[in-house]
Amino acid sequence: MQIYLVNLASRPDRLAFMTDQLNALGLPFTRVDAINGLGADDIGYPADHPRLSKGEFACYLSHKKVWKLFLESGTERCLVLEDDVLLSNSLPEILAHEAFYEHKGAVTRLETRIYKSRLSIFTRHRFKKRKLGRLLAYDGGTAALVLTRKYVEYLLEHHSVPEVPVDDVTLNPVETAFRPHVVYQMDPGAAIQRHFLVTDDPEHNTESDLEEMRGVPLSKKEAIGFGQKIKLQLRRRARNFHHNTLTTVKLIPFSKD
Repeated sequence: MQIYLVNLASRPDRLAFMTDQLNALGLPFTRVDAINGLGADDIGYPADHPRLSKGEFACYLSHKKVWKLFLESGTERCLVLEDDVLLSNSLPEILAHEAFYEHKGAVTRLETRIYKSRLSIFTRHRFKKRKLGRLLAYDGGTAALVLTRKYVEYLLEHHSVPEVPVDDVTLNPVETAFRPHVVYQMDPGAAIQRHFLVTDDPEHNTESDLEEMRGVPLSKKEAIGFGQKIKLQLRRRARNFHHNTLTTVKLIPFSKD
């Protein structure tokens, strides 16, 4: 599986950190030069953008670069990593286990933030101590995602212009891109951003460079007709019933092994 690492040129320390991890795991990767939202370069950001900060805009464009490279590779799936994640020692085995990714979903989320997540009570797949369950509520974080070719083609066709944060586009149930696809969550997680575990390291800024620029996830509202409103109401009622009866809320841990 092709692995892409999103990394700012101004953070060679993070590149070295991720290179050491991936080399130790025997996983080759391609570095993708992230776009700096705090720099002086013109990145096409409209100053009056109603929804995104310049940092969020740049983050989206950085992930979009990955999507295009992935399609050019000709492969069916890829793993997208940001440069501030701790990786499980089992990651090579997890990526090689094809049954984890033989589903109709678009995204397999390997990351956890040790937050409570809403999952379906039905397990999609089990392998050793890990399992895969459908994620049914927004849980932000794009630090370790397995994407499918079909889904990335959809993203580039329908979301070529950044309108909402990349987390919302790929993971939020209310976003348009989510509707024809689903997201699966790995439990326990096989990746986690360092700042969730390391809080007292003065020698290394463990928090994401974009973290302070990201706000509350925003939903994209669309103009819809009467018939669509009826369908939306029925879908919402069905979803609420499903959430109340067929889901569980649990904390997804991170496992280094």
